[in-house]
Amino acid sequence: MIYGRGALARASCGPYALLVHPRDLLPPVFDDYARAFGVLEFLVFDDADGDEDAALTAITALIPEIDRVKLRELGARRIDDRAFFGDWYDADADALLRRGSYRTKDKRQLVDPRLTDLDDVEIKSGGFSNPSCGGGGQFAYAFSWTPYGLRARPSEVQRMFSEIRDFILPPGLRHEIRDWSSPRLPEAARYFEAGMEWWGVFLFTIHVPTLSRLTVIAGSTTD
Repeated sequence: MIYGRGALARASCGPYALLVHPRDLLPPVFDDYARAFGVLEFLVFDDADGDEDAALTAITALIPEIDRVKLRELGARRIDDRAFFGDWYDADADALLRRGSYRTKDKRQLVDPRLTDLDDVEIKSGGFSNPSCGGGGQFAYAFSWTPYGLRARPSEVQRMFSEIRDFILPPGLRHEIRDWSSPRLPEAARYFEAGMEWWGVFLFTIHVPTLSRLTVIAGSTTD
């Protein structure tokens, strides 16, 4: 689900009041991702600072139940793009991967194939190991792999990923990524309990100073 509450909507907590970016001004790809049953949630703020208090206010707007004090105690770490995208993305090829070893209907063996190579490919067997729950990063995995699969062709998943990536991390602009992911996130909000069963828990804030844009990304689900 993608959030946005209109041009005048604000999220307030502590000293901050953040202006929520209107949903109808977000690129249409966010709606495409929601219709494909993507499980990551996004909330975008305009005129936002990038400090910890602004990040906590933004997270609270997306997950109102969260214990802000506990989350501050758990803390966040600054990560680079490579750590953010994780193992399910080949940065050199700019391609999402389906990690693991698979056998296709026509008896080919595939190892870590690119999603763009899987259109019209029927996989008969195989599997992969999930990233550790709360281990950090792995945005590409969380975006492209859900317990029931995205309702889109693999090449369409790649398109959505690339367009959303270029919005939250505009090419050529400096940005700061905070990774709040942790195996202890359920201590801060029950929202994260489902993901700790096996799929994972994800929580990031991204600030782009030139645009004064702050994006929150959260994910937690199970089958």
